Amino acid sequence: MKRGTFRKKSNKLLLATLALGVATPVIAIPATNAEAATTTTFKDVPKSHWAYQSISEVAKKGLVTGYSDGTYKPSAQVTRAEFATFLSRIFDGKDRTTAKFTDVGSHWAKDAIQEGLAVGFIQESDYANNKFEPNKPMTRGEMSRWLANGLAHANPEYAKAIEELANSSLTLIPIPEFYKGGVNKEDLPYIGVALATGLLSGYEDFSFKPNGNTTRAEVATILIRFMDTLKKAPSDFTGLQELLEVAKTGTNILTISNFKKTKYTGYEGVLGKQHTHLDKGVATIERAIIVDTTGSKAKGIYKDMFFNEVAEPFSLNKNFYRLYHEYTLVPSRDVSLSSIANGALEGYSSLLRVDQSKSEQFNISTPKNVIDNVFKKGEKYRYWASQGVKNGSGISITGRADDNSFYYYEIPQ
Repeated sequence: MKRGTFRKKSNKLLLATLALGVATPVIAIPATNAEAATTTTFKDVPKSHWAYQSISEVAKKGLVTGYSDGTYKPSAQVTRAEFATFLSRIFDGKDRTTAKFTDVGSHWAKDAIQEGLAVGFIQESDYANNKFEPNKPMTRGEMSRWLANGLAHANPEYAKAIEELANSSLTLIPIPEFYKGGVNKEDLPYIGVALATGLLSGYEDFSFKPNGNTTRAEVATILIRFMDTLKKAPSDFTGLQELLEVAKTGTNILTISNFKKTKYTGYEGVLGKQHTHLDKGVATIERAIIVDTTGSKAKGIYKDMFFNEVAEPFSLNKNFYRLYHEYTLVPSRDVSLSSIANGALEGYSSLLRVDQSKSEQFNISTPKNVIDNVFKKGEKYRYWASQGVKNGSGISITGRADDNSFYYYEIPQ
């Protein structure tokens, strides 16, 4: 949703640079107040500022400018017009697509917006009533779309990745808003790409805040990351490969672990298929997520979603993986989790719940405890449970559904 080019004729450059200093939504800007400074250092961005290096770098590249009074306004929110201009300067293309937007005809960022439409990081279909609202602050969900679409313009493999994440019912994006709500589901594929490539990151509580805004200081860092990511392919990002494997097969096991799928079927062969727990009920596996806890630090794009390093340090450095299954269960009688797990075929139940803090943080459904938490006869439950899996030669993970379809992974000897 952003991109435009301002380097055409000198008068267009002036109009563009004048407007880049705008921190609040306006339509007309007096040139005396908005004239962009040519310096690459700004009096409100001292060397002690966390984004000093990033701001200096993008200013030297001519991607951003400041105000005539020598300020950059690092805490100001980035608008659609501004971000379109920043991205357009990165692509610096010649193609333009005439905008049908009724509110950009005489706007200073018109050329940038038209380039954004031509490149594709701005999609006209994302905006209603032919209104672009160029002076509106960017949301993080919206920024994810523009960045991911920009990558797709540079490399069709990113477009394929976005499509796969968008079209799969198995897609799982590791942000609290995935289960808690507060995110436009149509934004999830773009947020996934932005997270997995490192263009955007979550906050300390791991939330993504898709409706939050981005400051001019933050955008400087994002632009640097974006330019670096443009040089890379989706296959260069393990986290993105995890997301794509889950979208295709319901698991990330091949991407993040040493397990291999040989001549047998993997999880994709049993997802949603019934497995009968003797006289206890019918279960299915919906997804299977692995977090690499074999070393001193947990690894994988899902680690913050499921694994608590502070509460579960005993899982680290033991050469074990943590495996999280998402199950459905319809009990044939009132039964506890411990009873379900007892004697069940490997993989279709577990006594271990997801860490409570992670369950609460990400709104992950998991049993409260193994004994007192009773599943009622005939009701349908969907929940996550955990187990440890050794990382060693000859170790296998296997399970079978009632129709004899099964999954089988092994670590080769």
